[in-house]
Amino acid sequence: MVAALIGVGPGAANAIPDYTEPNYVTTLACDSVNPWPAGTVKVRVDVFNNIRFPADGLPGPAIALIGTDRAKPVALEYTYDVTVSWRNLRTGRTGTTFVPGRGFTVKWQVDIHPGSGPVAFTIKQKLGAMAFNPMVNPQYSSCSGRATA
Repeated sequence: MVAALIGVGPGAANAIPDYTEPNYVTTLACDSVNPWPAGTVKVRVDVFNNIRFPADGLPGPAIALIGTDRAKPVALEYTYDVTVSWRNLRTGRTGTTFVPGRGFTVKWQVDIHPGSGPVAFTIKQKLGAMAFNPMVNPQYSSCSGRATA
């Protein structure tokens, strides 16, 4: 289907393809102990595939992992480091992506570019309190999942 036509000169036209929506795969629970004296930080990771235009600006297709604690912002900040290690089960290709962050809630996005095929990945989170130092009382958690790129 053609979304629009743009004239390029007399008698010529180029088609702009429709934007393809990403495909929701699943939501993973990737909870962490809270570095502040409070309850568990319940991080939910939404997994999407068929991403043609990833947020990292690299060419698609890609798999997007979007983590958020979906809680009300706290009075003091968190700092976090997220590392995703992945393996394409068809090609054997592997990779690792690292994303740091900071905020009053835990929110991060990691886009991976594993090539076509089934992909297994492991998410490792390091979550700390921001108190005079960037990472006080760090807490570690991990979870795993699969998606097809």
